[in-house]
Amino acid sequence: MTRIIQTLKQLRSEGIEGYFAMKYAEFAKDTPVAQESYADLADRVAAVISEGVFLEVGPGPAFISIEIARRMPQAHIIGLDISKTMIGIASRNVAEEGLSGRITVHCGDAAEMPFHDTEFDFVVSGGSLHHWSNPVRVLDEIYRVLRPGRLALISDLRRDASKEKVDELCRHIKSGLMRWGLRHSVREAYTQEGIRELLSRSRFKEAERIELDDPFGLDMFIWLRKPNEVSGK
Repeated sequence: MTRIIQTLKQLRSEGIEGYFAMKYAEFAKDTPVAQESYADLADRVAAVISEGVFLEVGPGPAFISIEIARRMPQAHIIGLDISKTMIGIASRNVAEEGLSGRITVHCGDAAEMPFHDTEFDFVVSGGSLHHWSNPVRVLDEIYRVLRPGRLALISDLRRDASKEKVDELCRHIKSGLMRWGLRHSVREAYTQEGIRELLSRSRFKEAERIELDDPFGLDMFIWLRKPNEVSGK
């Protein structure tokens, strides 16, 4: 009963968005499999680019940006998140790592990015695609802010992930709320076919490649490239 009362007090003071943002940030920091997934995504980015100006869409607590910065001393990373609570958490995490000069986080809508055309050398997003209310619009914005010839990497859960794989990962998650969140997110995610359909309606038109070699068997990695020569809008 005491725990329920504490939860209700937090919900009243922080709101639904703030409460779940804080709980997710705690999970992301304290769960080894989550940290492994952030490191894996950063390794994939570091394999194709070593410096430049990066954008992370939906950075949450900024652990992916932090992992990228650790691998690339010449990278400057800008995060864009719609959650004001997450912006505060991310800023604190970045400061604790001594990376405030190289990672900055901004509050904003990815469907209306506050950035100039062709501003970024690379765009990355981990685990936020299934939350985008207008995914085609966000994809078009990623296309707009990318420099010609440059890559984007979007990682997200797969709707067709096997129940066995989901159950296996849940065994590594202590929080009941986060276990529920994982199962809910899998249901809200896309299949490969769904991703290809989204891309066909975006300015990208198609993926450069889609990888399914996630060590946990739950994620897909969608590689996108903006053409070197772009004509019209």
